[in-house]
Amino acid sequence: IITSMLSLIEFLTAQIASLDEEIDGRFSDKSDIIDALGAIPGIGRQSAQAIVAEIGTDMSRFPSAKHLGSWAGLSPGSNESAGKKNAARHEKEIPR
Repeated sequence: IITSMLSLIEFLTAQIASLDEEIDGRFSDKSDIIDALGAIPGIGRQSAQAIVAEIGTDMSRFPSAKHLGSWAGLSPGSNESAGKKNAARHEKEIPR
């Protein structure tokens, strides 16, 4: 069983390496952007690649940084009306 599990680990490690090479190849023309994002504390290479894959490199679709933040769901909403606090859009009320 251990030999089988080690073989599986070796296979999966090879698959991960192959996929990492494929991803790096697809981002080769955007290496300067990936490097700039990777210079931000807490953002590694994979996170930078995920950001570029999700948002893209054309920022003209966002009129301002606030629009980008709102699109990404990072802007606080107005969740209070008449002194009553409402759940934010990502929070779900727990039935009581």
